Amino acid sequence: MPFDSARIPDKLKQAYKEKRCAVLVGAGASAGAGLPLWGQLLELMIAEAERHIVITPAKAKEYRSLISNPGKFLLVASGLKEDLNVYFNEFVEDTFKAPKPAPTELHLALVALEAIQFIITTNYDTLIERAYRVKDPDVSVCTFTDAGEVQRRLSKREFFILKAHGDVAKIGNGIILTDADYRNVIFRQRAYQSLLSAMFTMFTIIFIGASMTDPEIMLLLNYLADSFTPGSGPNHFALMAEEDVTSVEKDRWFKDFNIHLIPVSRADHYAEVTEFLVALQSTL
Repeated sequence: MPFDSARIPDKLKQAYKEKRCAVLVGAGASAGAGLPLWGQLLELMIAEAERHIVITPAKAKEYRSLISNPGKFLLVASGLKEDLNVYFNEFVEDTFKAPKPAPTELHLALVALEAIQFIITTNYDTLIERAYRVKDPDVSVCTFTDAGEVQRRLSKREFFILKAHGDVAKIGNGIILTDADYRNVIFRQRAYQSLLSAMFTMFTIIFIGASMTDPEIMLLLNYLADSFTPGSGPNHFALMAEEDVTSVEKDRWFKDFNIHLIPVSRADHYAEVTEFLVALQSTL
């Protein structure tokens, strides 16, 4: 049964009709195309470090023990990025670019959204822009190095895709994987930080493919925490499986970040997420 549009909160429908919406796409949206989620990514990084003999078997065993706890993901990512060193960029390209994954029905449903202002993604892959280029070959794709272009697009209300943590197609510009990476970008590029804050205070953001255990989502939100003044600003919405989130976590997402959770089913690889996007478009 298709997602019932009656389940879409009225505030979200209104924001969408008024073209005050944007979408934030997390790693879960790429999983359907065969790309790794965080735990899988770290396991691949461990294997790559072993292949290049830059870590000992004992250290690899310690890493594998740590990644059983999602709270340790960033710790392990920091260590492995340092261990891989000159091999890191090649690993990212081999993992996210070389397989040439095809956009999924979810990506096509994103393209069909006529009233969103922009898409932010923490993913490195090119799935979103490749799906969009069927509709618009000249779609603008920006990263954290393109603050000026992002500002211009925002001011003119022209659609763009922001690869907030880097782009595998522009890997020389840098990839954000760790807390230290984010600190370096934010503190060097205040204009970019201000633009991110503006996006979350001016627009209703819909989180797709996000998870409470996704370190990249939490990195972004924590660095934008000052933008989320309780009781003010737009409401944001996140699609998540009910069983993945505790009542305490729901409370914190709402009180800390103004994010309301919309429950979806895990069935058929989260097919309801795609159905939600179709239902949202139908509200116009």
